Amino acid sequence: MKTLRRVWAGVVLFGIFLYDLVAASLVVAKLVIHPRRKREPAIVRVPVDARTEWGVALFAYLVSVTPGSTCVHISDDRRFLYVHVLNAPDREASIAYIKALYERQILKMEGVEAGS
Repeated sequence: MKTLRRVWAGVVLFGIFLYDLVAASLVVAKLVIHPRRKREPAIVRVPVDARTEWGVALFAYLVSVTPGSTCVHISDDRRFLYVHVLNAPDREASIAYIKALYERQILKMEGVEAGS
C-alpha cells in the first residue's frame, strides 16, 4: 500500500508539472509579448524539506525546467535551493508557491508527509 501511495504521488506530481509547464509558458509569453510590463526578477532562497538526494535533485530539476524560474544553486547541506525567478514582486509568495507546487508530492514519493 505504501508503494502504491508513492507511485500515485509520482503520477500526481507529473500532472502538476504538466499543468505548471503550460501555465508558466503562457505567463512568460505574456512577458515577452509585452516587454514594457514591469518585472521584478529575484533570486529567492527556498527551504528544502526533501530528505533524499534524488528528492532534492528532482525538486531542483522541476523548478529549472519550468519557464520563468531556474535553480542556480543547491546549498552544500541540501537545505536550500537558490532559485532565479523571472517575476517575483512578492518573494515570500514565490517561495511558498514553489514549495507548495512540487515539494509536497516529492515528500510523498519519499514516503513522508510534508511537515513530518
